[in-house]
Amino acid sequence: MIKARKSLRLGINYSMTNRLMLLVMLVAEFIIFMILTPYFFQLENLTNVGREISTLGIVAIGQTMCILTGGFDLSVGGSAAMSAVIVGYLCSPKILNMPYWVGLPAGLLVALLIGMTNGFLITKGPINPFITTMSMNFILGGAVILITKQPITVNTVAFKFLGATYAGPIPLPIIVLAIAYITFGLILKYTVFGRHLYCTGGNTMAARIAGINTKRVVFFTYSLSSLLAGFAGIMLASRLATSNPGVGSSYGLQSIAAAVLGGTALSGGEGNMFGSFLGVLVTGILANGLVMVGVSQSWRDIATGIMLILAVLLQLRTRDLSKPGKASQ
Repeated sequence: MIKARKSLRLGINYSMTNRLMLLVMLVAEFIIFMILTPYFFQLENLTNVGREISTLGIVAIGQTMCILTGGFDLSVGGSAAMSAVIVGYLCSPKILNMPYWVGLPAGLLVALLIGMTNGFLITKGPINPFITTMSMNFILGGAVILITKQPITVNTVAFKFLGATYAGPIPLPIIVLAIAYITFGLILKYTVFGRHLYCTGGNTMAARIAGINTKRVVFFTYSLSSLLAGFAGIMLASRLATSNPGVGSSYGLQSIAAAVLGGTALSGGEGNMFGSFLGVLVTGILANGLVMVGVSQSWRDIATGIMLILAVLLQLRTRDLSKPGKASQ
């Protein structure tokens, strides 16, 4: 019996445990908020939750990949804001009045260049990801204000297509979010890039010895992270018909929280897209439910922080249980 218990504890898988925890939390959130407010489970509100989490969810995809390499990207909020403002500035009838098919690629290109700059500084220079991306976020925040100090309203059909279109009863952003998670989930699981990304985060030195170009992996990862953040910012601007310089200011910490809640280890090399999606869903439903019952932003932030602490404690505890020395005590 004792041996069986030891085997069970040794067989504990953090990823599986974390997913089960998040599923339990999701069920608990649904039950609690359904009791507190009858409007929570209505289709209109659930659709609104899906639209609200779609942008953060896309940002969390790139953030998850950065964390898998052993770093993280604090500049995703700046990338989102800059891309949204660039598209709004180009497409606004009151400013340059350029067609959307010009503005959209321009905004994405700017985001890609930001990510490439991050990747270059991290891989070629002596600056770590924390300092690099934090500094970039400050630079982008100032640059956005210099470009425009107030929101840019663009109320054209083309500009609103990406964020305000419905496919039947389902908003297009929800469909985009689902496609993005499926696509990048498959990339991580079945492609060479995905395997190299896990190896780079798991043990960089061993990955280099095995012939993996870890610097190239990191460069592409941060480029993708910024590109996804830029796309999310453009999609949010499209939904609101407004390019706001302040959009995405909290995306950096929120996306890290969602990824960690979803089981992505801060040490790198462990995690997946499904877990990050669950993390986004848990935080999104919690925020929506607390808003509906009249809880202030301060308490919503506190609740998110508590969940994040619990997720990290679960990571540490599960790793302890997976070690033979700990399991035998």
